[in-house]
Amino acid sequence: MPTADAATVFTQRSRLRRLETFVDVAYAVLFVNFIMYLPPTEDMAWAEMPYGLLSLLVADPELLLRLVIAVGLTLINWNLTHKLLGPVERSDGLHTLLVLLQLVVVGLYLFFAVADPQLVSVSSPVGQSCCLAISGLIGLLGWKYACRKGFAHPELDARERRAVARRSTIEPLTAALTIGLAFIGPTVWELGWLIIPPLLIALWRTLGWE
Repeated sequence: MPTADAATVFTQRSRLRRLETFVDVAYAVLFVNFIMYLPPTEDMAWAEMPYGLLSLLVADPELLLRLVIAVGLTLINWNLTHKLLGPVERSDGLHTLLVLLQLVVVGLYLFFAVADPQLVSVSSPVGQSCCLAISGLIGLLGWKYACRKGFAHPELDARERRAVARRSTIEPLTAALTIGLAFIGPTVWELGWLIIPPLLIALWRTLGWE
């Protein structure tokens, strides 16, 4: 395992703290962007509707549901990022670059999610799935690199490090599998995100990977 002097270790640990803060801020900005796509209320037209503001939400429940799903998938990706950063105690330039590249791909996911929330074109769900699959793959590469460079917590043995990688494949594998479902239809694609993860978790447990 590579070793480093005290000054380098201190710098790498400081880099990781800044990176984690930046990741949290970036995801917070993504969530704000989703909120901005809620129905507009400035024209006060909702005041004449039977249920007031609630009428704006129930008027197009399918659109609202898909925005909720988009926020949920973003939250899942945020959790995946921290699942892979949590066991890491240091970061160098390449590891930081991989995490930032992962954020860039999530930003592309935001483009596909908000540009066509009603999934009129198959390019929207396919783009979303591809972005989340690539983002997850980059995250796994970052974890493998961190392990190879000795950045993982020393308390983790080889078996535990492999377990981190296996548990972190559920999200990108789900995203990859939903690419094909997108060509069947948006409803099937949405159901895939709900059904595939618990099936993979059950499979992982059956194989003793949890």
